[in-house]
Amino acid sequence: MKKLLLFPLLTFIFSSLLFSQSAVTEKKFIKGSLSEKIKIIENLEEKESVLIPQKALFFAIENAASLSSDDELRTLVTAAVKALPDDPEKIKKIKTSTQKSISENLMTVFKLFKNTELRSAVMEKLALYSRDSLPLVVSFLNDYLETAFKTDASAENVLEEAIVALGKIGNEASLTIIYNIWAKKIWPEYQESAGVALVSLAQDSFSDVIKIFSLSQIADSAHFFALLHKSSKISQNFLCEVAENAILIAINNAEKLKAFDKDSPKFFASFQLEAQEVLCEHKWSHAAQVINSNVLLAKKAWNDGSMKESDFIRIIESSVRIPSQALAQSLTDMLSECNGKVEQAGKDGNASMPAKSVVLALISALGELGDKTAFDTLLFVTYLSYPLDVIDAAKASLAKLNW
Repeated sequence: MKKLLLFPLLTFIFSSLLFSQSAVTEKKFIKGSLSEKIKIIENLEEKESVLIPQKALFFAIENAASLSSDDELRTLVTAAVKALPDDPEKIKKIKTSTQKSISENLMTVFKLFKNTELRSAVMEKLALYSRDSLPLVVSFLNDYLETAFKTDASAENVLEEAIVALGKIGNEASLTIIYNIWAKKIWPEYQESAGVALVSLAQDSFSDVIKIFSLSQIADSAHFFALLHKSSKISQNFLCEVAENAILIAINNAEKLKAFDKDSPKFFASFQLEAQEVLCEHKWSHAAQVINSNVLLAKKAWNDGSMKESDFIRIIESSVRIPSQALAQSLTDMLSECNGKVEQAGKDGNASMPAKSVVLALISALGELGDKTAFDTLLFVTYLSYPLDVIDAAKASLAKLNW
């Protein structure tokens, strides 16, 4: 019985000693000079790492108006921020009201003190203590970054830390802000961090990502899609949904997007190709109509010289992975146009022959599709003055048609 009573008694005594020690430290901090306060903060025991730093933050906020340029006060508040626990498991054990108070104090000292080291420390801790005041913290970071973006603030304002923090806890507004920073490359030294944050925010914001594509110039859309495509954090389904919707937006606005500047047609073509190859690689059958429209637009781009022949061939080749009757008809019509050129060249020596590599790609694609719509056109190839390897390819594709 005595042993059973001994353990609770020892626990009580130990807790009392800890409380007493914390109370002594608190009194010393309250009564101490700035230099003494700094030493107390720098030598805190783990159990005191919330109470005393909070006292220091309150003290700094109360005295900032008269001592904002004082080196010792700045050192004190920086030490206090750094002393706060950064272990997520330990932070979970801190009362909700205390966490909220800490996050509010962190934002306040950020505004009051312009020191880079202090602001950097605040940014590192702010995301950790934002759980119960997340909307407020995100709004604070959004406002800070948006203002910095509009005023082209210098690198001294811990912009990278704010970008990284928003990448972890940001909202829809954060996505737009980070995208603008990334797309405009206003701070090249933070481009990689902005890209990481952008991907992190994008993966949970499909409708906002599509809105970005609908409002962006084609060069920015092409770069943004490439960023999403390269990231291992973006799921296959998400990427295909984005590709389907983004390429449809591009197709519906092709003339306007291509006319923006002299480089726009080049970026449009690269976007067409990458987005289609993503859809076809994953056999995204929902996009059959989009693929057919994209092939037709690519044909037009190749004709006017804004798409390289090799890229047009890749679009033809990849399209067969998402077959449709409409696609078979479109490719048949293209081959029929080539046949017409060959027929005309036989009558007029000055008429140009169609590009052999494109003809071969069309013939092969029609064989892969196997749609009997192509029968007459493929058969006609064998009667025309094409090179022998083209005629042999047409015969091989004829044999693949489904009857």
